[in-house]
Amino acid sequence: MKLNKKIMVAAAAGALAVAAAVPAMAIENEFYGSFMVKTFLSNFDFGTTSSQPNVSGSAWGSARKNNNYTETRTRLRYIAKASDDLKLVTQFEIDTVWGNTATSGSAGGGRIDTDAVNIEVKHAYLDFNLAKNVNVKVGSQAYKDTIKGLYVDADLPMLYVKSKFGSYSLGLGYSRFNDANASNTSQGLSQYNGRLNADLYALDNTFAFGKDAKATLSYYLNVDNSNPGLEKKVHTFGLGGSAKFGKLTVDGFAAMQAGTHRGGTNGASENYHGWAANAVAKMPVGPGTMKIGGLFVSGDNNGANGNNHDNGWQTLSSNNGAAIQNSYNDGSMMLLTRNTNLGGTNTDCFMRRPITNIALAHVGYDAKFTDKVSAMANVGMAWIPASTGTTTVSGNAGDYMGTEINMEARYKLYKNLTLNAQAAYVMLGSYYKNTQSASTKDSADPYTVRFGAKYAF
Repeated sequence: MKLNKKIMVAAAAGALAVAAAVPAMAIENEFYGSFMVKTFLSNFDFGTTSSQPNVSGSAWGSARKNNNYTETRTRLRYIAKASDDLKLVTQFEIDTVWGNTATSGSAGGGRIDTDAVNIEVKHAYLDFNLAKNVNVKVGSQAYKDTIKGLYVDADLPMLYVKSKFGSYSLGLGYSRFNDANASNTSQGLSQYNGRLNADLYALDNTFAFGKDAKATLSYYLNVDNSNPGLEKKVHTFGLGGSAKFGKLTVDGFAAMQAGTHRGGTNGASENYHGWAANAVAKMPVGPGTMKIGGLFVSGDNNGANGNNHDNGWQTLSSNNGAAIQNSYNDGSMMLLTRNTNLGGTNTDCFMRRPITNIALAHVGYDAKFTDKVSAMANVGMAWIPASTGTTTVSGNAGDYMGTEINMEARYKLYKNLTLNAQAAYVMLGSYYKNTQSASTKDSADPYTVRFGAKYAF
C-alpha cells in the first residue's frame, strides 16, 4: 500500500509539472463539418459554376434527356483558437460525382478505387479583435453583400474589418480576386506583378433602431484592370432595411449601378446603368411561416447595336474570368434563380446564374409540423425585363419566362442527420415559344427531383 501511495504521489507530481510547462495561452482545437449525399433525376441539373443550361438552345427540344446521378459533398472545418480574441479558421471541401473522375474544377474521385486528388481549401483566414469593438478577418473567407447577396455571394481572398459603435456597425473590405497570369511585353509587364488585376472595395453601414428595425447603406467598387484596353469600373450603391410590425416582418432593398467600360459595344466605351429592387413580407401562419415577395433585376435592352449604354445588372467580375456568383435566397426557387439554401452541391443548375435580367414574384409557405417533420412549398413567376438586343430569344412570343412550382419535405432521423426530398418544375412561358426547330417549336420544361441526406457535426 505504501508503495502504491508513493507511485500515485509521483504520478501526480509529474502531471503538475507537465501542466506547468504548458503555455498559459493554450490552443483550443475545434472540429466541425458536414456530409451531404444527393441523388438527382433531372433534365436540367448537372452544370458548373460558370456554365448553365441554355433552355432556348437546340438541345432543349421535347426529346430532352434525363440526368440520373448521385453526388456527395464533404466539408471539414478546423478552428485553432488561442483565445476569444484570436483564432485561425479553415474549411476544406470534397466534391464527388459517382462514376466521374472530375467535376467542376476538381478531380471527382468517383471511379473504381476512388483515386484522385480531390480536396479544396474553401476558407483559410485569421480572425482577431483589435479592440473590444473592432474585428478583423484576413484570408480566404465567405463574403455576402448587404443587398441579400445580389451583387456578390462568394468566397474571396479578402481583408474585412468590422467595427461596432452602439447601434451602428461599419464594415470595410478589400479583395484582390484576380491577378492575371499574363505577360504584356509591349508595356513591360511581367507575370503576377500586381498591375493586371481586379479588385473589390466594400463599405457596409448598418443602423439598428431598437430590436425590431434596421437599415443598411452600402457601397461597392469593382476596379478591373486585368485586361489592358478593356478596363472597367463599376460603382454599386445599395440601401436596405427591415422592420417588424407585430407578427409581420417586412424587408427589402433598392440598388443602382454606374460606371464605365473601355472597349465595350462597337469598340467604344460604354456606361453602366443597372438597378435592382426587392421587397418581402413574412408572417407566422399556423404551424409555419407564409412569405410573399418580389425581385427586379435590370437587363440590357441596347444589345450589340446599342448606344454604348449597358442597363443590365452587373455582378462582381473581371475581364480575365467569369462573373463571380451572386444569389437570391428569399424566393426559395430551385431552378429560376441561384439559391444557396436549397442547393448545396456543385451540379445544381439555375436559369439565372449569375442573377440578372429577371423580374420575379414569389409566394411560399414553410411549416414545422413536429420536431422531426417539416416541409415547404413555393410558387414563382418570372419575366424578362430586357427581351431585345443580345438577350433576345429568336422568334419569342413575349416576355414571360415561366412559372416554377417546388416543394421540399424534411425528416430529422437523428439529431445530426436530416433526410430530405425536393422537387421542382418550371412551366416555360411565351419567352421560350418557337425557340426550336419546325418539328419541336417549344423548349422542354425544366424539372428536377432530388433525394438527399445531410449529417452535420
